Amino acid sequence: MSSEEKGRTSYLDLLISTLMEHEKNLNTIVEKLREVSQSLGEIVERLAVTREAPIKEAIVEEKREERASSERDTLTYIRLRLGRKTEDIIKIIESLKKEE
Repeated sequence: MSSEEKGRTSYLDLLISTLMEHEKNLNTIVEKLREVSQSLGEIVERLAVTREAPIKEAIVEEKREERASSERDTLTYIRLRLGRKTEDIIKIIESLKKEE
């Protein structure tokens, strides 16, 4: 293995580990946001019940439906700007998928 190939391998290892760490951090943030959203939803529900306002109940139901639909749809977006061949980028992404 030439020194150029070793350099590429080291770079790919660093890139992969950086992307994996980034994904873990994003997952943690998304989970925290989900918990906050659920807590806020529960607070709104309690307010709607105590005030018995039909308009607020409709809003709570609407928010509940939005939350349910957003939990079903998941989008993962990674933007890579590399001076690399498409095949190399595909291999990197596939290796990230395998480790999930």
